[in-house]
Amino acid sequence: MEKRTREKVALVVFALLVVFALAVLTSYFATGRSWNVAASVVDDTVGQMKGYTALVYAGIASPDAAEELRDDEAAATLEEPDVTDSVGLGILALLPPLPGEYEGVYVSDVRDLYEHKEAAVISLDVAHPERYAAPCVLTAGDKRIGVFSVSSYTTGARLQQYREGFEALAVDVVVAIAPRTAMLADLDEVAVVVVTNDEEASSAGSFQGDTLVVAAAPRDAVGVVLLSPTNVPAAKVVSVL
Repeated sequence: MEKRTREKVALVVFALLVVFALAVLTSYFATGRSWNVAASVVDDTVGQMKGYTALVYAGIASPDAAEELRDDEAAATLEEPDVTDSVGLGILALLPPLPGEYEGVYVSDVRDLYEHKEAAVISLDVAHPERYAAPCVLTAGDKRIGVFSVSSYTTGARLQQYREGFEALAVDVVVAIAPRTAMLADLDEVAVVVVTNDEEASSAGSFQGDTLVVAAAPRDAVGVVLLSPTNVPAAKVVSVL
């Protein structure tokens, strides 16, 4: 009887040790990811980003905002003065921008910013996700980024096919573009999801499991996803240079 009791106690102790070990491992990986994200912020701030990859994309507008912009541009075209001399151009430069004139940050400027920091840079066209309806591979330096977009619910089986195809092409990181994360049966197959129509998502990014979910940046800004040398993602929005 005593032998059975000792065996039960030993099993309970063993089970508790296993649970404790799993908790320690989970904490370790979560802390490790946090340190990697923090290191990305520091390296970005000091301008030393060799080994990093920056995925940059223009912010996108809502359909209503886009319609208003077109109307404003049409009005500005009718009212724009005919300036033909350098003095007039100098005066015009001092005037406030015309209605509808873009005052935000350009993707090309953000590309230059990160290239000067020695990061590899890839541009994504989040405004036209249909370009990635067929999965493709984008490269920068020795980094290979698999990208695909979805516009309707995508099953786990289809996502598994994408993963296997990307693995065959030696892809380092997989990025998905979707209206909402609910369009994907699961997030296990992707490292980053850029959502274009999800009010609950943040443009600064948040992790769902091991996947970074990022809301598309505002129209006058540029979104950036930074991949560390070990492919840990972090997100930011560049709204001023």
